[in-house]
Amino acid sequence: MSGQAGHSRASATGDPVAAVADGLDVDEVRTALALLLTAPGPDPQRRAIAERLETAGGVRVADVLAAMARRVTAWPDTAAVETTAQRLAHLGARLRLADRPGYPPALMRAWPELGAPAFLVVQAPGGRLPVGPAVAVVGTRSPTLSGLRVAERLAGRLAEAGVTVVSGLARGIDTAAHRGALAAGGPTVGVAGAGLAVDYPRNSAELRREVAAAGGLLGELAPATPPARHTFVWRNRIISGLAEAAVVVEGGVRSGALHTARMAAGQGRDVWAVPGPLDAATAAGPLALVRDGAQLVTDIDDVVASVAGRPSQPRLTEAAGGDARWAEVSSAARRIGRLLGPQAAQPGELARAGDLPVAEALVAVGELAAAGLAHHTPRGVVVDPDAGAPPAANGATEPEAGPHEADPE
Repeated sequence: MSGQAGHSRASATGDPVAAVADGLDVDEVRTALALLLTAPGPDPQRRAIAERLETAGGVRVADVLAAMARRVTAWPDTAAVETTAQRLAHLGARLRLADRPGYPPALMRAWPELGAPAFLVVQAPGGRLPVGPAVAVVGTRSPTLSGLRVAERLAGRLAEAGVTVVSGLARGIDTAAHRGALAAGGPTVGVAGAGLAVDYPRNSAELRREVAAAGGLLGELAPATPPARHTFVWRNRIISGLAEAAVVVEGGVRSGALHTARMAAGQGRDVWAVPGPLDAATAAGPLALVRDGAQLVTDIDDVVASVAGRPSQPRLTEAAGGDARWAEVSSAARRIGRLLGPQAAQPGELARAGDLPVAEALVAVGELAAAGLAHHTPRGVVVDPDAGAPPAANGATEPEAGPHEADPE
């Protein structure tokens, strides 16, 4: 059944799956809802993605869903799937699929190699999260008063600058971040560590309603899924993937906030840490991040300026007359060079943006590094600041947007 035909027929018969499909292929959404019940979390998706990369060399969400479905031993019946759809529809939530309309563009840049989920449930105005720059503000559930104040002030300043504040809805720093953005009248997005129908944290329904109305709630769990340690670990990669940068305000060395920060670094996002007293347990996490290379927050406006003041399309700085080194590398390397900017990029996303096989993109990156035109960093590949822009095919200097540019929905 085609997506359009499936959608029309489902709508005509009152199929609850059509309500949460929101124009997507109903059969694909029905499969995703079944997997929401039987194969939650990142591990089944990682196995399916690895299988596709090994056998086909490319990854489409439809193929990932099919590969995941083949591994399910007890498929849920139609009633269970439709009940799940009804619960989501009652919440006003929609199901989103990677590489399909409505999927968050920032998170799409982490698909498939960097952990973005194949499917999400989103409760937001119009079923879509805010577009534009976003920063994750995270930290401990047991903060100091100073930490709460910093998180709220930082979130407020980001929101005033039009930056979406992303956090995890937990008590402590996360709640302070959400409240700071709401008080400033700006957008904020909450990533749930439980199903969207679960009252978690307990008695937080009002905050969750406000966040849903101001930006959105989202997750990758069935609506009635209770919170557990592993579900919070799972959601961290979504928090980091939605943002251009992650700021850890307070946290221990083994806290979820540090896990989020490390996920952010692995996804090529900037990581910031708010320092604290050397003998304070809540400062141990941020200080460990600074030791490992995170940027130190010495002024809230530094974080705001780094994101709100960043060009929406990172571009190379054009050197007068160009750089002769570009003539010494292959056309594939020049193509990758036109995509690179000052923000770190992963080879996989460069390959997709440059329409090249991953293997060819890796060779091209190696060429650029050997020529001194690009550098490897722990977060990915960056252009050399003195390289200038590579010539376009017609010989003109043509700086282009890098793969970190926010795609319009």
